[in-house]
Amino acid sequence: MTMHISTDLTAALASGKSPGEQGFVMPIETAPHAACWMAWPWDNHEDNWGAGLAAAQENFVRVATAISCFEPVRVVAHPDHAALARSLLPPQVDVVPLQQGDHWFRDTGPLFVKDGKGQIIGSSLIFNCWGEKFPDYELDAGIGAELVRHLGLPLFQSPLTGEGGGLHVDGRGTVITTETCFLNPNRNPGMTKADVERELYHAIGARKVIWLPGDEEEWITDGHIDGMLTFAAPGKLLFERNPDPANPRHRVCGENLKALRGQTDADGREIEIGLIDEAYMVEPETETTALSYVNAYIANGGVVIPSFDTPTDAAAREIFAKAFPGLKVLQVDMRGICHAGGGIHCMTQQQPA
Repeated sequence: MTMHISTDLTAALASGKSPGEQGFVMPIETAPHAACWMAWPWDNHEDNWGAGLAAAQENFVRVATAISCFEPVRVVAHPDHAALARSLLPPQVDVVPLQQGDHWFRDTGPLFVKDGKGQIIGSSLIFNCWGEKFPDYELDAGIGAELVRHLGLPLFQSPLTGEGGGLHVDGRGTVITTETCFLNPNRNPGMTKADVERELYHAIGARKVIWLPGDEEEWITDGHIDGMLTFAAPGKLLFERNPDPANPRHRVCGENLKALRGQTDADGREIEIGLIDEAYMVEPETETTALSYVNAYIANGGVVIPSFDTPTDAAAREIFAKAFPGLKVLQVDMRGICHAGGGIHCMTQQQPA
């Protein structure tokens, strides 16, 4: 899994030239992947999962197995728990022992950027546990750089605090994010939109940043974008709404959709918006239960989306099939994990081919 590093590229980073300045950009998730990276769930914090740990691990295995139908899956596991991960995961899924903590690898793992020559750089944001929400996150803060070093890739460390789940990209320099996340004083105090946009240019090649208001009531991630929408292609989005006027999510979704309508991407095209209902009929198990269908993983030749044992599951599968023509749609029951506040996208990070 170690990759060859261009000496010119390494020298450019060492001299202070950022990925954005070198023409690197974070690819759209529909672009080909070398692998999907995940991180094994364990009780890294006291009573993190409690009695639900076995169910969470079983749910994790189902997700990893589904993604492995389409592309290589590599699971980072803490050395103390790597043997258990190996015994529960199918043989086609690799287990890589590294010091890791939480399993929300979209946020703790590295981002990857690529240039026109196919060269890849690992680009890490600062992870501060979603604004210091939980203690003892040193392993999470270090796993991004650790994995990049393991892969033998050059590493760019951004001074920006944030998480991969707070960003969606079209692979052409368009980035969509939320004000409640990246402008939150618990992450980047004193930074303006222009400041964040500059750092996103350096870290992932952002040419245009579209700001949505986000969600002040979502207290763990402060309104991550990956629970709101996903790119189906450059210039085309699938946006999640809540059709129930009595549900507080109805207002939040409506405000973000209003801010999104009429927006143009980095190439000047007005963005097309397709709509999908979240799993609004499900009674949340906890105040953090994630009921998002767009919080899904787009793999090589397929899409893995959640199910929640609700009538909206079938409709979501049909909408994804239309939004991603030619890709096979697999649905995985997420009820063992969704109550912890995240979904399939939150658990995964794609490594570009």
